Amino acid sequence: MRSSLRSVLLADHRFQGHSVRQSTRVKEDQATHRECLHMMDQIQEESELALGAIADERAHHSQSIQRLHDEKVQETSKLHQAITAKDKALVKKQRLEKELCQIQEQQESVNATMQDQISWHDIQPVLHQAHGELTSATTRFWNTIESLHNYRVASYLPGSGVIHGTWPDQNSPLVSLGHDALPGFSASSDYPLATQQAPESTNQYASLV
Repeated sequence: MRSSLRSVLLADHRFQGHSVRQSTRVKEDQATHRECLHMMDQIQEESELALGAIADERAHHSQSIQRLHDEKVQETSKLHQAITAKDKALVKKQRLEKELCQIQEQQESVNATMQDQISWHDIQPVLHQAHGELTSATTRFWNTIESLHNYRVASYLPGSGVIHGTWPDQNSPLVSLGHDALPGFSASSDYPLATQQAPESTNQYASLV
């Protein structure tokens, strides 16, 4: 009986010891599990924060890229406008240079034409007319002088019934002047006009003077 009781007590003691160790192990496992869950929660929270920061940074980069893209589009548009304006200005410059060249050629042609017209169509007839009128007046003047001179010479001839005096002075104005006292018309090198000489009259009494 005693041996059986001892065996029962020993077995019960062993069972109690095993139960205590098992209970302690369960508590330790539970504590470890709770600690693992807490660590997982922390890791998940940190992961979510990191993902949020990454998402924010990605959004910022996306906005920066979009802004740079928009600026690139604007600058490209401005560049195309500047190139177009430059091409238009170049075409306008070439057109103005061509028009200026044509205007200069027309001006030179007009100047040459006007010079020809002035020298041959305007000035020459006026000069010829003036020279003709001056020549006619000179001829009439010298005809009058010659008539007066012939009258004076005839008054000094014998039998004229006029008191004989001294002969006219050789240096008198009427004797010193000749029919060629008025210079003939001479055209300048710029206006090649024909020269019209005054008609010469013969003074039959020139040897008497």
